[in-house]
Amino acid sequence: MTATMELLRTACYFSKLDPAALEDIRRLITERKLPSGETILWEGQEADVLYFVISGVLKLFATSAEGREFVVRLVYGGDSVNDDAILGNGINALSAMTMSPVLLYGLHQGDLSHILRAYPQVNSNIALVLAVRQRHLVRLATELVFKNVTARLARFLLEQEKLERAGAKEVRVTQQEMAAMIGTVRELVNRSLRELEAMGAIRLKHNQIIIADKKRLTELSSL
Repeated sequence: MTATMELLRTACYFSKLDPAALEDIRRLITERKLPSGETILWEGQEADVLYFVISGVLKLFATSAEGREFVVRLVYGGDSVNDDAILGNGINALSAMTMSPVLLYGLHQGDLSHILRAYPQVNSNIALVLAVRQRHLVRLATELVFKNVTARLARFLLEQEKLERAGAKEVRVTQQEMAAMIGTVRELVNRSLRELEAMGAIRLKHNQIIIADKKRLTELSSL
């Protein structure tokens, strides 16, 4: 199958492009549909295709020598996956695994070079994407240093709403995955969930986490 103009416009590099530019780019795009649980990139391996997550969710993560994961970010809503490799040294800094069925648009590195020369707006879009990515990494580092596990978990739960707005309600995150996303261990996630429930911010019901008081959860995420 080939990319559609409507979906291609949602890819972060190609917003605000005119129809003629999108049509030129569309012919260079490849499409992949993958089930949940598929690893599409491996940390340390070479890459020559840039991916955009058009629908569904995947996680970008690093793995320690002992096999422990740290999830750097979730990718969805047309966001790009492996910019660091394609725009940099060609080596994936992180692994990537689907957390739901996904639709990926792919663009070969050589074709991206053609697009950058032909359409200056894409260069501007990339600059904005990388600026947002930098802010995310700064916030991530700051939270790991200055915030406790309960505050980090509160922020994570608030951000889960973005996944639902992106149409990824089917994504269910385990406590082990939560731990990997906020830089801790599963036991501390379980304890922090109980603390948030005791403070009235959430309710735990049949393995579901329900936000009971969003204002309170927001306050706790700032501690």
